[in-house]
Amino acid sequence: MKRILTVTLLSFSFAAPALAAPASTPNADATRLYVGAQLGDSIVGAMLGLQINRSYALEIRYDYIDTIYQPNTTIRASSAGIAGIGMYPVKFGDMDPFYIFAKAGYERSKTKSTTNDPGIPGLFPATTTVTTTFRKRVVVGAGVQYDFSADVSGRIGMNAVGTDHSVYLAAIYKF
Repeated sequence: MKRILTVTLLSFSFAAPALAAPASTPNADATRLYVGAQLGDSIVGAMLGLQINRSYALEIRYDYIDTIYQPNTTIRASSAGIAGIGMYPVKFGDMDPFYIFAKAGYERSKTKSTTNDPGIPGLFPATTTVTTTFRKRVVVGAGVQYDFSADVSGRIGMNAVGTDHSVYLAAIYKF
């Protein structure tokens, strides 16, 4: 009888913490969908990602790049891309861990340049020239991500696309 009572008490002592944990706490290795917004030195963007596990994610993003105004010329640009992300947890003492990440992927950017030439009355007519350029390039990046809760994360990172470099802050919500 004492053995049965001992086994029963031990089983309850192991089961109690499992029952006390909230049922909605996601597994760290579970696949989760996330959305985010990013703000950079010259971009505003949105991202949609799939956290495959705690170490890997796949992300699609769209960036709107600030409009450039010059005399007689306006330049508008945007880009869309996909990247694979690898994360590594880092922990210092009693702090919650944060994650160092690296990413690599592909980007397609569109640049539209509109030039208005007023011409010379009586000699040359006024003209407007619109030029649209598409570029396909490799994207690499790195940064740091911190999980404020199980559903909300913050990210600071840098992307390098060809010779262009941008620094950004991002807020991420995981479903």
